[in-house]
Amino acid sequence: MIYLQLFQTFFIVGLFGFGGGYGATALMQDLIVTERGWLTMKEFADVITVSEMTPGPMGINIASFVGVRVAGIAGTAVSTMSYVLPSAVIVMVLAWFYMKYRQLKMVQQVLKGLQPAVCALIISAAVRLAVNAVWAGDINFDKTNWIAAAMCAVLLVMLRKKRIAPIPAIFASGVVGAVLYGIGGM
Repeated sequence: MIYLQLFQTFFIVGLFGFGGGYGATALMQDLIVTERGWLTMKEFADVITVSEMTPGPMGINIASFVGVRVAGIAGTAVSTMSYVLPSAVIVMVLAWFYMKYRQLKMVQQVLKGLQPAVCALIISAAVRLAVNAVWAGDINFDKTNWIAAAMCAVLLVMLRKKRIAPIPAIFASGVVGAVLYGIGGM
């Protein structure tokens, strides 16, 4: 039964999670945390963090981590394959149509129309993650985690203005977090 639930969950994410791992994060959160209760929001945020740092696409990494957590190695295989299956079929069909009809103006307009939707999905995922990091999931300014807020602001500036690479930024954040939260006891 759990394998069928994993298959259904990640098939849906693979089918409707446009924009890659970041675009699918909000849908994954709804299905994994809210509906199924397989992970808490904190665990889900940790899975996202680890998925960003490990090699491979983020969405597949999340599916793999959740699958192994819920149903072991077989769960990983089911969730990963069901996540990839819709995309593989859709890409093959769309590639055929695109190659046949790419010169049509309507095809170009459809592609331009999809861009804002994918952008909105990514922004939604970023806002949810920021709310979880800074306010533990519920915006309450009395309970603001000022260290997390400051780290988010500094890293955003460093990534945009100084153009530092994401991997060193992730590792630096981990070191700073270990010092401030672990060793510093904050």
